[in-house]
Amino acid sequence: MDNNFSKNRISKMDNIAAYILPVIVSIGDYIAIILAEAIAFYLCNFFMPEDFHMDIPKSYFYLWVPAVFIFFLFYADTHKRMVPYWEKIKDIFCANFYSIIAAIFILYLIHEDITKISRLYVVLLFIFSFIFLYSIRQILIYICNRLDILKEPVIFIGGGAVTEAVIKFYDNNSCFGIKVVGIIDDDFSSEYLKQRYPLFKGIDKSAEYIKKCGVKTVIIAKTRLDRNSLKELLTNIQFLVRNVAFIPNIIGTPIANLDVRRIYREDIVLLNIKNNLAYMRNRIAKRIFDIIMGLIICIPAVPILILCYFWVKFDSKGPVFFNAKRIGKDGKEFTCYKFRSMYMNSDEILADYLAKNPEAKAEWDEFQKLHDFDPRVTRAGRIMRKTSLDELPQLLNVLKGEMSLVGPRPYLPREIGKMGEYYKIIISTVPGITGFWQVNGRSDVTFEGRLKMDNWYIYNWSVWIDMVLLFKTIKAVFFSKGAV
Repeated sequence: MDNNFSKNRISKMDNIAAYILPVIVSIGDYIAIILAEAIAFYLCNFFMPEDFHMDIPKSYFYLWVPAVFIFFLFYADTHKRMVPYWEKIKDIFCANFYSIIAAIFILYLIHEDITKISRLYVVLLFIFSFIFLYSIRQILIYICNRLDILKEPVIFIGGGAVTEAVIKFYDNNSCFGIKVVGIIDDDFSSEYLKQRYPLFKGIDKSAEYIKKCGVKTVIIAKTRLDRNSLKELLTNIQFLVRNVAFIPNIIGTPIANLDVRRIYREDIVLLNIKNNLAYMRNRIAKRIFDIIMGLIICIPAVPILILCYFWVKFDSKGPVFFNAKRIGKDGKEFTCYKFRSMYMNSDEILADYLAKNPEAKAEWDEFQKLHDFDPRVTRAGRIMRKTSLDELPQLLNVLKGEMSLVGPRPYLPREIGKMGEYYKIIISTVPGITGFWQVNGRSDVTFEGRLKMDNWYIYNWSVWIDMVLLFKTIKAVFFSKGAV
């Protein structure tokens, strides 16, 4: 095994990738900023009055603005590998915001007449710089992953389910990922790892393996190591590499709002887990976010609502709206507005269909939904459900404060008995039009799976997560993923 491990030594390209990648990313960022500036400049001149001539110094256009952006992007570590997709987007967004503020300040210092710069230009620059920074970064990630270059060479210590989960995550995440050089353990429980990666036995030989392959990043995914064994392992390998990451045995604990605090003198780490929705200021922020975004969404939604109204009215007999009772915050019931997507005698139709189709009954018992065909759904309803247009009237629930744009599923009163221990957690906040489970499987997820996802959302809530889920909802609706 030792000889095989030495053959798996990382290439020169992988060795110097940590130095090449920041240069390539910076070139891409520079191109993105110049493009954003140019488009913002020409659009601004197009929309502004003819007597307004915007003047931007060339040094500012080609040097100072790109330099400011690249500085903040580096400061936010957006060039680093092994950073998950959504965290990277968040870092780029924040760096973009601070760059705009800094660029305006520099312009104020070097430009004699700041009034010659339009506010519209600043807004357009912010929008297009984020779009181009994101787009060019994704193109670079796609090219590198396709060519299998510039990835972070990694050795894992631990050959079980945790290592498998980490590898699968990076393989399916659109980021500068990892190249698995080898996996070290005393025994290997994962068949997935056995079939795909070099395995090397003997955790006590870890330092020897790491030295032979020349890797600079090690991930310890052996969560059951006792404190003394972990300390000894870290002592043996830490001086051989640049980065050592280890996964603590807190899997399943909410981590999105986790803060790490250090007591240096005693070598103690405090993991502080915050319940963000327990803070009044965060509940107010969520409500403000719902009102602002709800009103913005209403602008394009109104003509669609009118069209859907007449579509439902003439498609089948019955009322246009289906106003059902749902469980809200603190267990209070409220009327949830939806376009009617089923026939009026839907309960009778369902009972008759399930009695004649045992497979459909088994599916209904597990998911409380029918995936391939639901006889209760009207012709208009099938299309509206696929595109989630039937849920547009719930914007009124959002503006009334009964629902949120993003939140746990609005459960039916008859489902309380099935919710078990999750009930108290889920009613601690208002339900949402969309949520974590809707964009991660939608109707493909079991009832128990939905409860777990809603539980995860409540414990890990942040404004950024709401923004991410709204964006992913558009993607899920566009591709009709899991819709029924």
